[in-house]
Amino acid sequence: MPREGRAPLIALDAEPGGFTLSVDGHRVFSHSERRPCAELGVSRTAEGGKRGAAPWEGGIKWTPLRRFRAEEAAPGSAVIDFEGRLRLSARHADGILRLTLERPRDRYDRFRFRLAAVPGEAILGCGERFGPLDLKGRSVPLWVEDRGGARELCPLPIPANLKRNPRRIRSTYLPLPCFVSTDRYWVFADTDSFARFDFRSSRQTVLEFRKTPREISLGRGGSAAETVSSLACRVGRPPPIPPWTRKGAILGVGGGAGEVLRKLDAARTAGAPVAAVWVRDWCGARDTRQGLQPRWNWEADPDLYPDLPGFIASLRSEGVRFLGYVNPFLASEGNLCAEARERGLLVRSPGGGEYRFGAGSQTAVMPDLTNPRAFRWVKDVLRSRMIDPGMSGWLADLGECLPDDAVLHSGEKAQDLHNLWPVLWARAGREAIEEAGASGEIAFFQRSGWAGSSTLASGFWAGVQLSDFSDAAGLSSVVPAGLSAGLSGAGFWHFDAGGCVSGAFGARKPECLERWFEMAAFSPVFRTQEGNKPLSDCQYWTDPACLRHFVRMAGIFAALEPYHAAAARECSEAGLPPIRHLWTHYEEDPEVRFLDHQYLYGRDLLVCPVFRKGQELKDSWLPPDRWVHFWTSRTFRGGPVSLEAPLGYPLVFYREESRFAPLFDSIRRTARRP
Repeated sequence: MPREGRAPLIALDAEPGGFTLSVDGHRVFSHSERRPCAELGVSRTAEGGKRGAAPWEGGIKWTPLRRFRAEEAAPGSAVIDFEGRLRLSARHADGILRLTLERPRDRYDRFRFRLAAVPGEAILGCGERFGPLDLKGRSVPLWVEDRGGARELCPLPIPANLKRNPRRIRSTYLPLPCFVSTDRYWVFADTDSFARFDFRSSRQTVLEFRKTPREISLGRGGSAAETVSSLACRVGRPPPIPPWTRKGAILGVGGGAGEVLRKLDAARTAGAPVAAVWVRDWCGARDTRQGLQPRWNWEADPDLYPDLPGFIASLRSEGVRFLGYVNPFLASEGNLCAEARERGLLVRSPGGGEYRFGAGSQTAVMPDLTNPRAFRWVKDVLRSRMIDPGMSGWLADLGECLPDDAVLHSGEKAQDLHNLWPVLWARAGREAIEEAGASGEIAFFQRSGWAGSSTLASGFWAGVQLSDFSDAAGLSSVVPAGLSAGLSGAGFWHFDAGGCVSGAFGARKPECLERWFEMAAFSPVFRTQEGNKPLSDCQYWTDPACLRHFVRMAGIFAALEPYHAAAARECSEAGLPPIRHLWTHYEEDPEVRFLDHQYLYGRDLLVCPVFRKGQELKDSWLPPDRWVHFWTSRTFRGGPVSLEAPLGYPLVFYREESRFAPLFDSIRRTARRP
């Protein structure tokens, strides 16, 4: 870090056949004729899937840019020209080094740039990642993609009647073109195109793009927390989350107005604090091979919810909010599809007709968000069908499905806008809310996103998870996903408590659902999920023991309201995510960088969830501090611990010196046994 009162020094140091650019002695990148920092590539036409599958990447011919000319080399800036094909301007402002890249129009459609790497560093981030946190040694594609359902996500061995695409299990709904190094620096690429970050070398990090990025930014912090905060500010801090989200559980229920009331009454009669219901089938439902799915026509279903505004108002009078569900598709048999078709607002196919998704009776179309009239129409639908009837929010699903061969109103290539599509989808939601004057009241959560989404959506959720204990897509997968999302600037993040999809190995079991509830109690949003097969999966209203457990954990969540508010405020003001990697505050402990299945919730709570069936003895690692066991008040000084964690008593600790220690202790003394 530069000394206080002195601007950072950009140095362009000559080396044999090249140069090194550094900031205050930290090498950013080097260039020589033997090892050029930049390359241009030519590839064959990308071949994408019909619903946003990752692009084909083979057959790229690379041309190194070896010759260079330094046009400017001042203490605060540098400008370098590479063979007239690339002009790189380095400027340092507001603590960030900005490498602006300018290129003429030519035949090259790929760009590759090499940054310096630090031996021994760990690389964290690149958006929401459902696997090991440390990306060092891996090549990471950055492409917004649906991870799939039970077929792709179910654990090995899979049943003989299922086929799977192994690539889908490694994909993500929320990739972000940025990362953090444990050497206290971060990198962010300002791009909308497909990218690949290659961390396999110990000497360099290779950033590859379909299109040349507008800018590559680098920042450095004086601590891990400063580094994470600085990157979040560059990516974009989220808007404040409405306070009502912290009042209790958000119940995922459906089946019609009568069924919603029955399930809500079961929770409240048993003593559970309920902030809201979220109802996927407010617009109707249909039974598919994947289970019950909402009907993609964004109007209240007259049979299930004959007076939706009155129903929402009645719930609101009792202190319960109503959330819905929406996605960018329109069911082809719905009246909204007919209206959008008549107005010419739909995404077109290469043949000139409307682009159709799905098959048979389950086909759908999509409004063209690059068409200003269609964008306005989408906002009007959100307002007239959801906001005006009284909804307090919704889950905005499926922003990742723009096909690469779609024809858009703007004339832009769909493959170049694919990653940006969920940002446009989020912008429509945010503008609809703002135009309705409801910014402080309505929360909407995105499943997919890209750089820019975090400033628009209220937050993100983990997408499709299996309702089981599996590592790839079950209960244990959500902690690495939340940690990596938070380290990438997507701080306000949560998950479906209970999972979403029953796997190929049976219905959701009570023990698994109860462990989901335990983790949700120590997270920013406690939102339950019925699952895609609600009649066969375990539910809190069908199992008395599960209901008692749910009431206990929802009560603990509600009792933590002041702490939730403090964590949310840190996220929106400083960019520190509520769910944090331990490295953020304990970087001096060499063990914490390898921990990807326990997390800090805010600064003061350490959560070590149970992820295995039948497990009641839990091992964990405590970083150097004085930690108080949440349920017994026993104090530990750090290091490995192994404690009992029976159902209802997940392994949770709090910092002894926390200003919230009296609150935590009062919860221990008053929480009812399950």
